[in-house]
Amino acid sequence: MTLLKSLALAAGLFTVATGVTAASLDINLDSGDRWDQVNAGDDGWGDGSGSFSFNGETATVTVNDKASNPWHIQLKRPRVKLEKGQTYNISAEVTATQKSPLTIIVQKDSGDYATYYAEDLSVSPNAQTFNLTFKAPKSDSKAAFAFFVGGAQTGVTYSFKNIRLKSAD
Repeated sequence: MTLLKSLALAAGLFTVATGVTAASLDINLDSGDRWDQVNAGDDGWGDGSGSFSFNGETATVTVNDKASNPWHIQLKRPRVKLEKGQTYNISAEVTATQKSPLTIIVQKDSGDYATYYAEDLSVSPNAQTFNLTFKAPKSDSKAAFAFFVGGAQTGVTYSFKNIRLKSAD
């Protein structure tokens, strides 16, 4: 083995040779810890507002004032670390007090807010469990995982149970 190759292996530069793999990701609701409650109307950068509550692995979001854009009211988990090429699974059980739109998104959390994955869904009073899969198009140590509910009518309440964003094994 050449000296250069030996040094590179020792430094971990050849990840295939050393067996190093991407860090595992496993995010859940965690009683709302580390989750942001986004209200553009209350925060002064848009319209719409909602109220949020957390109970164990259940989050409830009520649209108090309908927004002009779905992302103006959102339940968001910032500081998500994505690895390019890694497959991720998203799951959540969701209901709404009436048929309403929902966007589940993983995106850059600043600048151009580039979308890495998004799914536009419709939810109703009947519980629906969503199981979604995507492959990260790039690495990002500060991505966001969010549920956009600002497109719902005033008074609609969403319930989110068993939220999970996890690296596929």
